[in-house]
Amino acid sequence: MFGLLERALETALKDCEQAEIYAERSRVLSIDFEKGKVKRGKVGENLGIGIRVVLSKKVGFSYTTSAERLEECIAAAIRQAKASETDEAFEGLPQPSKGYSTPERTFDEAVVALSAGAAVELCESMISAALEKGVKTVEGGFSAGYDEVFVLSSEGVKTQDRATFVSGSLTAIASSAGGEEVAAWEGTVSHFLQDFDAEFVGREAASVAVASLGGERCETRKMPVVLTPKSLQSLLPYTTIAQLNAENVQKKQSPYYKKKNESIASEILTILDDGTLPGGLNTRKMDGEGIASQKTMLVECGVLKNFLYDSYTATKDNVESTGNAVRSYDTLPRVGATNFVLTAEELLKKEELLGEIKEGLLVHDLIGAHTASRASGEFSVVAYNAFIVRRGELRPAKNVMLAGASTEILKNVVALADDVRQLGSVVSPSILVKNIQVVSA
Repeated sequence: MFGLLERALETALKDCEQAEIYAERSRVLSIDFEKGKVKRGKVGENLGIGIRVVLSKKVGFSYTTSAERLEECIAAAIRQAKASETDEAFEGLPQPSKGYSTPERTFDEAVVALSAGAAVELCESMISAALEKGVKTVEGGFSAGYDEVFVLSSEGVKTQDRATFVSGSLTAIASSAGGEEVAAWEGTVSHFLQDFDAEFVGREAASVAVASLGGERCETRKMPVVLTPKSLQSLLPYTTIAQLNAENVQKKQSPYYKKKNESIASEILTILDDGTLPGGLNTRKMDGEGIASQKTMLVECGVLKNFLYDSYTATKDNVESTGNAVRSYDTLPRVGATNFVLTAEELLKKEELLGEIKEGLLVHDLIGAHTASRASGEFSVVAYNAFIVRRGELRPAKNVMLAGASTEILKNVVALADDVRQLGSVVSPSILVKNIQVVSA
């Protein structure tokens, strides 16, 4: 692969000052199921190549999915650079890192060797586990495969990495004799086949759906709320992660502008971004610009320590990139989280955490978090699959919304449970937050 990319780089440098090539190659087996039956499966092999070129502080970009069209892609990127406006803040493509650590637990030969028949069996395990809980119907999907990433630049960057993944999700719909229907979703992703628990996905989705039937209204007032890993993955990418993005801070679109070394969260809470986390879903040798992945302390015991940077935003603040350039072959690099970890020195058993709540709410998922304000963190969201909590006992709630601000959630964290999961970029247990405004719709 590097032979092809090196020839493309040589061609690009005939007409530009700097060039960078980012390539992805993948193979994916995917299966869908509807109404409890496996419907279709397919295997896809994909190649994508993105080219960034620099001419006198002007940047051009183009991409292709065909190796035969690389020269056309290069020409398109150069034309775009010539037509672009000068960016005085752009100091050039990044230099290579001095060294790279080898990612741990990110590649599994068993995933590469997985047959379509074995994949169908995993789907059937998800379906059976759900239907055994008495739900009306289920739908979802499964995928497994591997991807390879290559980064090559005129500045000396030349690196690659690979990873496997296994992913399954299921939506279960439960119904009551009175005609009420409630859905619940569950899913999981791992690098290793042995870590994928198909029965958990089906069982958990169905159990939550069935338990959510017969919901009652709760009071409209501020109360303690337990946010599960699933609800945090729904909320944090649109609020806290975006607010710790250096680009948004530099644009003064974050409440944490000029707040470094100030207390912004509960003193029990620590937040870090760890691109080297063993087994982390987004663990890589390098980021989208070829910069070595690293662990970055963002909030330590409640105190803001750092932001997420790529090379462009790091240059603006005269700091080093934190290795947080994320991208696909068809996009330019941008700042993003890798494995965004919420943790504390002490984690409580989840049952113990729920037992401490005199009266509150447990929320499995949130709907509408994409409407939250990045600048202030204010949100108004639907609490989905929510349960009223009284001294550890749960009763289903219906027509519930949560309102507030992500900045206040961080400050009001009371405790963290021990049920740590990674969903998307967020690695977190359930957290107990005091004084969240609950609205009974």
